Amino acid sequence: MEIFIDGNYSNIRFSSAHFIPGDWKCSRIHGHDYSISVRIVGSMDDKSYFLDFSKAKSNLKEIADFLDHGVLIPEKRKGIILEEKEENLNVKLEGKIYSFPQEECRVIPVKDTTAECLSEYILDKFVKSLEQRVEEIEIEVHEGPGQYAKSKWKHEGR
Repeated sequence: MEIFIDGNYSNIRFSSAHFIPGDWKCSRIHGHDYSISVRIVGSMDDKSYFLDFSKAKSNLKEIADFLDHGVLIPEKRKGIILEEKEENLNVKLEGKIYSFPQEECRVIPVKDTTAECLSEYILDKFVKSLEQRVEEIEIEVHEGPGQYAKSKWKHEGR
């Protein structure tokens, strides 16, 4: 059995600023209106359901709320230097220095803040948040109409 939660219709969304270093337009600070959707596979056994929709939606919403209206900073980016200076976070990377109010930054353990890396990060957080046993999860992170990245997780031993 599988269930699907559409983040766009369920209001599981966030808006964030980010930059992806390199010699292209995405190296400039810009933002997206993201949504998070999920497909969850599980067994009902003798029950008539295997997962509480409202709890799953709440867990996803909590992740989205953390990322919402923040500047996403890739903690694991090769060569990145993060320095706290007074109330600011200075980010040094590839010859550029960015300075942001610390309270507006979301330093996350990813190599980059691409939709692909965000989908892996969100998937990991979501899997850890579940109390019910599930067999498989696919997370989609949509960064605009018609474009998204998908990450998959499968329960080991199945």
